[in-house]
Amino acid sequence: MFSFLKNWFQKDQDQLRPLEELKKDLQEDLGDVSGPMETILEAVKRDRVITELSLHPDWESQLDAEKKYTLRYLQEELPPMFPDTIGVAGFSLVPEDHGVTVALFFRNATERVVRFENVTLSIYLDEKMFAKCRFDVSATGPIPPGTSRPWEVFFPEESFAGENMLFTRWKVKMDFGPRTHVWPKHLDLDPQMEERMTEKQKERLFQIVNRLPSLQPNEIEANSYDIGRTAKGDIVVAVLFRNATMQVYAPPKLKATLRDEANEVIASGTLDTTNLKVRAGTSQPWMFVFPKNILKKPNAKLSGYHLEVKEV
Repeated sequence: MFSFLKNWFQKDQDQLRPLEELKKDLQEDLGDVSGPMETILEAVKRDRVITELSLHPDWESQLDAEKKYTLRYLQEELPPMFPDTIGVAGFSLVPEDHGVTVALFFRNATERVVRFENVTLSIYLDEKMFAKCRFDVSATGPIPPGTSRPWEVFFPEESFAGENMLFTRWKVKMDFGPRTHVWPKHLDLDPQMEERMTEKQKERLFQIVNRLPSLQPNEIEANSYDIGRTAKGDIVVAVLFRNATMQVYAPPKLKATLRDEANEVIASGTLDTTNLKVRAGTSQPWMFVFPKNILKKPNAKLSGYHLEVKEV
């Protein structure tokens, strides 16, 4: 561990190189984002995430104050990240016998703890791939939200794709492969519905969207989150549609069945959803109204209810 420290000292001295000189070693590559293109475009409009340094306990105990300060300085020089993204940024490359050691930051701009396990990393020299290797980096441990954790990996000679290349302009990239999870966290509110909502209601929706678990790619889910009766006796259910596909979800009709805690049907019917359009990678609230005249159990208790939604 800490092979990269060889690159931080002045030749034949025990003094660290100047910080401005070390900063030139930073080679960032923010990697892929965790959502569809529409989510990426929306992320551009939102505030960026400024990460903080997160040291593994072993690094925390073994590095002295000066080296911790240097790592913190290098981390602060990295660019802000788009929300809901992860990435890597290399900051030291040291040629060794039979390979090279690369030190990098694993970066987490999501709102959840991230664990890196088996990842494919590549070294690029002047945009040409020099080495590629798969690593088990589970030892990095849980990386808190909004942080960058330094680590180092060793690329053996057999991972090299070329020879006699100059290590002047290099970067390390992470191959994410096919996406295994999608978080449709961008809340897409219908303008007419938004006008009728209070700020408290909007805030609650944002909390629900960020609390729900991830979806599999190409999955669509309907989550009911509120229920009530109107003065006329109709039952209204608030539903959050989550779209983890790459297309707009626009079903003309949906069949909805409302059940009570005993799994008995309170109401069932086919609802017109021609105005429902959930964009790729987003979540959108909707209201299902069950008129009083179709209720099979008009006086049913609504606590412990369950809503089933199916395409017609």
